[in-house]
Amino acid sequence: MRPIRLILSAFGPFAQREEIDFTRLPPDALFLIHGPTGAGKTSILDGICYALYGETSGSERSAKEMRSHHAADDALTEVEFEFGLGRRRYRVKRSPEQERAALRGKKDQRVRIPARAELQVWDGDGWKPLVSKATEVTQRLVALLGFEADQFRQVILLPQGQFRKLLAADSKEREQILETLFATETCKRLQERLKAAANALERQAEEAKARKKTLLEQAGVESEEALRARIEEATAQRSSLAEEERRRRAEEKDATAALAAAEALARQFEERDRARAALDGLSAAAAAIATRRRELDVASRAQLVLAAHANFEDAAAQRQRLAQQLAQAEGEVEATARQRESAESRLQEERARAPERERAIRELERLEGLREAVRTFDEARREAEKLSRSAEAAEAELARLQGESKTLTEQRARLQQAIEADTPLAGRVEALRRDLAQQERLIRSLQQLDQAKAALAAHRDEETKCRQALEAAQTGRDAARVRKEDLEARWRSGQAAVLALHLSEGAPCPVCGSLEHPAPATAGEAVPSEEELNAAAKALQQAESALESVRAKHQAVLGRIAGAESVVSTLEAGLPPDPPSLEQAKARLVDLERDLARALEATKRLDAAKAEFQACEQRLAALGPALEQTRSRTETFKIQAAAAAAQVRERSDRIPEPLRDVRTLEQAIDAVRKQADTLAARLKAAEEAHQQASTAHAAAGSKRQERAEALDAASVRLAQSHAVFLKALQEQGFADEAAFREAMRSPEEIAVLRTEIQSYDESVAAAKERLQRAENQVAGKTPPNLAALKAAQEEVRRAVEQLVAQQQSLEERIGQDRRTCEVLAAIGQELGEIESRYEVMGHLAGIANGDNGKKLTFQRFVLAALLDDVLRQASLRLRTMSRGRYSLQRREDVADARRASGLDLEVFDEYTGRSRPASTLSGGESFMAALSLALGLSDVVQAYAGGIQLDTLFIDEGFGSLDPESLDMAMKALSELRQKGRMVGIISHVDELKRQIDVGIEVIPGRSGSQVQVGAVG
Repeated sequence: MRPIRLILSAFGPFAQREEIDFTRLPPDALFLIHGPTGAGKTSILDGICYALYGETSGSERSAKEMRSHHAADDALTEVEFEFGLGRRRYRVKRSPEQERAALRGKKDQRVRIPARAELQVWDGDGWKPLVSKATEVTQRLVALLGFEADQFRQVILLPQGQFRKLLAADSKEREQILETLFATETCKRLQERLKAAANALERQAEEAKARKKTLLEQAGVESEEALRARIEEATAQRSSLAEEERRRRAEEKDATAALAAAEALARQFEERDRARAALDGLSAAAAAIATRRRELDVASRAQLVLAAHANFEDAAAQRQRLAQQLAQAEGEVEATARQRESAESRLQEERARAPERERAIRELERLEGLREAVRTFDEARREAEKLSRSAEAAEAELARLQGESKTLTEQRARLQQAIEADTPLAGRVEALRRDLAQQERLIRSLQQLDQAKAALAAHRDEETKCRQALEAAQTGRDAARVRKEDLEARWRSGQAAVLALHLSEGAPCPVCGSLEHPAPATAGEAVPSEEELNAAAKALQQAESALESVRAKHQAVLGRIAGAESVVSTLEAGLPPDPPSLEQAKARLVDLERDLARALEATKRLDAAKAEFQACEQRLAALGPALEQTRSRTETFKIQAAAAAAQVRERSDRIPEPLRDVRTLEQAIDAVRKQADTLAARLKAAEEAHQQASTAHAAAGSKRQERAEALDAASVRLAQSHAVFLKALQEQGFADEAAFREAMRSPEEIAVLRTEIQSYDESVAAAKERLQRAENQVAGKTPPNLAALKAAQEEVRRAVEQLVAQQQSLEERIGQDRRTCEVLAAIGQELGEIESRYEVMGHLAGIANGDNGKKLTFQRFVLAALLDDVLRQASLRLRTMSRGRYSLQRREDVADARRASGLDLEVFDEYTGRSRPASTLSGGESFMAALSLALGLSDVVQAYAGGIQLDTLFIDEGFGSLDPESLDMAMKALSELRQKGRMVGIISHVDELKRQIDVGIEVIPGRSGSQVQVGAVG
């Protein structure tokens, strides 16, 4: 940052506007700010610091206290600072909150002026505004300069009494300064990420241990060894039950075979009864089939008459169409005759209107002769009207300007009152914004707490649902297992019945080869298919997967509940001791927003009123000449309008009054021309219509003659086709046409009759054969007792199912325990991997975050290396100033294990060969050490790529504590900076400096305030 221009108005000791043009100093100047005590030398640094940050250089005086006591009541305290940053120029204007005398009203009335700030940038053509609010200006400047206000005072602007702050700062304060200067926030983010990764591994390990404990609790055992012992015991019990199942299944097989043989015999008796009933049903339909046979015969004969009948009907339809066409032609002859007579009458009427057509032509010629006279009259009339309107407009403009002058005078008085009324309320904007931001933060905390509590309640509700879902999943898994076992049992017991279905008398058995089958096996229930067995197995597998998924989800929900409870506790701890309710906080926020809205509205009104007040004054000043000019134009237009009206009256006497308007005349001409055209067109149309009517009447007569001849030929054909149809009826045995029509059937209906009769005959033959076959199968046999056989088979089956269920229960428990063992083994492996990773990550995170012998974080380690560079540069200057006695170094050991370290400074004394704290230096020695540190820091920051540009340094006092030789050494160190293109400003009373520094800024005190001069020091 390089200063260009500083303007102080009513600021500190400067009552008037004082401008300091730094461009009048050499670009690499070592300049002196000098003047008597109390003249205002430090106020120059206060002005720079206030313009940039809204604070003074010592941060001991507020901006309000910097208003000059010498300033007039109507003068505004304001600071304007223009500076360069790289290749760009910026200008910041800032004024504190202050009071001044009211422009109007009581003599002792005061008006409060709110604080203001504005930041601009030079774009080559002019100053372009960037931001215009105090807080936004400060934030933008911090981003541009790279400093907060405190860091600016420690590194660039070294104020009186605080010069040694950077030297005496502790590790934490120095870390903040160096972090900003060297942009090492990336190192800090790295150590934070390492710590977050280590914490995440710790949480994963705790979650894995919690899952292991939960699994053992759910299994009802204390250890994995107890769980494996329970699996071995259940396996032995399952083997015993399997042996009992095999014995009972043999009994079930015998009972099932006996039942199957009895059911097969019963079905044979049922088949005989069904065959007999089917034959009886067909016999009952014999009469109806006989009727359908007769209907088919008559319909077949009717098919032979169809051709003659169709020919007869076609001839009758054709004769009827021709008779209708002849009647239509006779009607057309009569109509055209009437049209011809009407056209001839109309033609005679139009020929009789010849005189009327002659009168229309003569009137058209007369009106066209008036065109030129009407045109010149119309031009004169329009000119008169135009001049009359101009005169009226000028009079209206004159009246308007007179009214506007009166209105502006009244408006200016009202605006002055509004400005004085809104100024106090507009000054409360910043305070209300701060209160509003604080209230919004409180509301966000209360809302987050409510959301966290709602989330906790939702997680608890979800845990209840998950627990219910877990129970439902266990029930579904049990049902799927029972279903699978039942199907497997039925499949095994039904295999013999499946083989028995394929046995036949005389064919060998596929199992034993016997040709006799005295008792083939039968199935008590339907035998499940392979697809059903596979579906049951898949359903059981899906049920078990669903159970595991629900169990995992339940564990996750429990973890979320713990996290939500922690969030609620943290949020409650961050609230005030007696926080208001959310409704109360929102109500307070509404009040603040309303007050702020009113203040902002007052600010808008104030700005608008000031702008409008200025516009009123400018408009009133411009109205005088406009009023005089408008009066002159009004008189001129009145004279011209009177002359034009006289010319209109003279030209109107030569034209009939109804035709003085051009449009009226043209309308009259168009009307007469249209009348003449209409009369001629009507005569022509009447002649054409008479010709067309005569032609149409002749054509209609010719058409009637042709249709009469066609009708006679159609009558002859009809008589011939009727005789052929009557002969065909007699040959096929039909008494008349009605009998023929009754017997007719469509080809589809005939096909249906034939199919129905044929199907009946085939069904009767098949029913007789079926009955004979069924009677042969049951000949000599007795119906079996199925109820007793089914009861015996059911008793044995229930015993088998009970054994299967017991085995299945054991199998399920064994499977569950084995899966639990597998999950426990996986968790153990996961824990081992997490511990292995944490061994590395935790160690790195601890070291990076200061868990080491030197309490040094990674970022502080990097800053320590940078600080070493700074100290090397500083020590070069300090050794020169102290004649080789002192040098600065970083303290390596840990002074206090309870606080951060690594950036503490100490001084090495060559005289004693020992290091000691910097606080033990005398006043002059401290000044030399602090100055060396500031200059060394400037060198190193400038050297690093991307570093902050430290082009300027201001030093306020401290040189008076140096002896002549040390002063000379210090001046040589500062003079070296000129060779590097930097500007150094020194505030001092030391006369020796005036002899060594040839340019500077002199502050001259006076009774009415101080003044500033830039130039040679003399």
